[in-house]
Amino acid sequence: MAYRLQTFMIGRYGADPLSIALLVLGMIISLVCSLAGWIPWSFLAYLPYGFALYRMLSRKLDARRKENAVFLRVWNPIVDWVRFRREVLRNRNYRYFRCPHCGLRLRAPRGRGKIRVTCQRCHQQFEKKT
Repeated sequence: MAYRLQTFMIGRYGADPLSIALLVLGMIISLVCSLAGWIPWSFLAYLPYGFALYRMLSRKLDARRKENAVFLRVWNPIVDWVRFRREVLRNRNYRYFRCPHCGLRLRAPRGRGKIRVTCQRCHQQFEKKT
């Protein structure tokens, strides 16, 4: 059985982050509709499922790669922002800021007063209050 599935999937696109996100979106829509009692609207959950299945079984690899690249261009900054916020909340011993010249994220220990910081990337020096 596994061999048949493997031979069927030869030349097909398969799963990628966009397909997985569509499956998760379908689950969320299904859960919200069932908890809110919107049973007639629960068919909306099948739309992301269907599109994800279509993408996984597609043989148009270039088109699916372009769709995934567009999705990742939007998705990756969101993930980076959430990870950075989580790091800031977990580690309150440091003050986070950006280099005014190149925009690199830097950190310095809190409670040191006014300090002179040298950016690791562009070697620009500037003063910051921690």
